Amino acid sequence: MDRIFIVDGTLREGEQSPGVHFTTAEKLEIARALDRIGVPLLDVGMPAVSPDEREAIRAITQAGLRASIGVSARLNRAEVDQAVACGADEIFLICSVSPLHLRYKLGMDEEGVRQLAENVVRYSIQQGLVVNFVAEDACRAETPFLCGIIKDAHKWGAQRAFICDTVGVAEPFRMRSLIEEIRSAIPPEMALGCHCHNDLGLATANTVAAVEGGAQYPSVTVNGIGERAGNSPLHEVVVAVEKNLNIKHGIDMGGLYALSKLVERCSGILIPPHAPVVGLNAFRHESGIHVDGILKNSRTYTGVDPQGLGREPTFILGKHTGTQLIQYLLQQRGYQASEGEIQEILRRVKEWKTRDGKGEIGRMVREVEEYYERCLGFPQDAFWEIVEGVIQHGG
Repeated sequence: MDRIFIVDGTLREGEQSPGVHFTTAEKLEIARALDRIGVPLLDVGMPAVSPDEREAIRAITQAGLRASIGVSARLNRAEVDQAVACGADEIFLICSVSPLHLRYKLGMDEEGVRQLAENVVRYSIQQGLVVNFVAEDACRAETPFLCGIIKDAHKWGAQRAFICDTVGVAEPFRMRSLIEEIRSAIPPEMALGCHCHNDLGLATANTVAAVEGGAQYPSVTVNGIGERAGNSPLHEVVVAVEKNLNIKHGIDMGGLYALSKLVERCSGILIPPHAPVVGLNAFRHESGIHVDGILKNSRTYTGVDPQGLGREPTFILGKHTGTQLIQYLLQQRGYQASEGEIQEILRRVKEWKTRDGKGEIGRMVREVEEYYERCLGFPQDAFWEIVEGVIQHGG
């Protein structure tokens, strides 16, 4: 396999992050940004969520994007009708496949869900939709049943199947072997994708492993936002696949940083400074050993070219600064200094950095915690006020 096709779910899965909601204008802006960097397939929402959701989806389907526009739905004909009414090109039909989900979520056995899936897949095809069969909780399913229902989905007309690590419990070696097993069991013309969650911090690793195993359609979100601990981040998967697997992806990597900042602003979920590729510190260097190496050859402590990612490498003064950075900065301004003067400048830099203690950090931590509670939560007093307005006063 020499090419993958990125599937972005920021506007559906990403918006399901607790406390996150996008306006229609924000959804359009994000969709256009994704389209601009070359993402070929978008999952832009669930029409069943609300009339506002359907309005936003229609705005995106009418925006003239190059990307194919998909929506997610349960195994329900009415939700298929909503997808058609919204103008979607594709539908992601979510079908639970693990014993746990079949028993406790759907109250069905394997044959019951197979019959329901056939009914809705065939109906979706009749309505002119490209069908993506989404095997929910696939990593906890019985593999023979999983392979069997995917083969059936292909027979019913589905073009792709997505293997979902719905609660993020897979690990890379298991993910790769599972994808390889499924790939060998289903028709070669049935495209295979993966959708990984990050509950154990393995979403990117599992996604890359799935690609190694033969999954051509990795599902991602910008900044990895999504349910609970989120999903595979778009920027991590794209860079890892290109850097480590040498597989083409069709994404303009120079646009990744601007896209991440856009979604940060719209979602309210702040990018951690240490986040790979798009974090503040991803290409900043303080340690004297690292700075010395980079000044001699940038590749000594840089594995990825930052400029190809829309970033610039920078040096930061601090407790771990060495004389090499002081000398470098002085030269940039044409200063001449003795060894003693350089050492004194370095001493004062370190003193300045550490003299104010941690009071400012503590204040910021408290402010961020309050911000998340306020903006990514829902106040209990507001909820009970709504309840009393509806129940006691009839709305």
